[in-house]
Amino acid sequence: MSNATQRKGHFRPALLIEVPAVVVTFAMMVHVTANALMRTFANDPLPNTLEITQYWYLPIIAFLGFIAAQARGQHIAADLIYERFPEATKRYVLAVLSVLAAVVCLGFAWFGWGEAVHAKDIGKTAGVSNLVAWPPYFLVPLCFGILFVQFLYAAVRAIVKGDDQHVVTDPDDVLLLDELDEMEAQEHEKHRNEKEAAR
Repeated sequence: MSNATQRKGHFRPALLIEVPAVVVTFAMMVHVTANALMRTFANDPLPNTLEITQYWYLPIIAFLGFIAAQARGQHIAADLIYERFPEATKRYVLAVLSVLAAVVCLGFAWFGWGEAVHAKDIGKTAGVSNLVAWPPYFLVPLCFGILFVQFLYAAVRAIVKGDDQHVVTDPDDVLLLDELDEMEAQEHEKHRNEKEAAR
């Protein structure tokens, strides 16, 4: 069942990711706007706005966005060749690529954990300010650990259920695929007519 067809009022676990991302985005907008207004009209900007945005707001928004995009199946996909595969092949290609993505995410999580622990041990601050900056470093292993699980789930789902939830979202891809299907049908019709004429 796609997200668009879920019943209204039905709780979606993705909301646990999307709502905090929206709240942090809104907080960042208010903070940056207040800083600009204070700097322009009172010549007294809010302290550490750049550092808070860079070390706190943006990592939270980005990493929650990665997880939400995977949960919704909305990561960018270059699927022109993939869409041409037979249905039986698609499930295995999708499973292999999901496992490869999971392995890469596991590597990022592993490396990110070491960096996060190091940042905590040295008490990392944001640039030359005294703003504590090490806690968001733990978002890297957390996010990529969750993505690792999501990609493994996608691999298992691809083998078990096939490609039932894959949707081409780019209108240009849809048009191009329709044209290719039409050309393929015309070519098939042409060969069939030639065989009948040869009889």
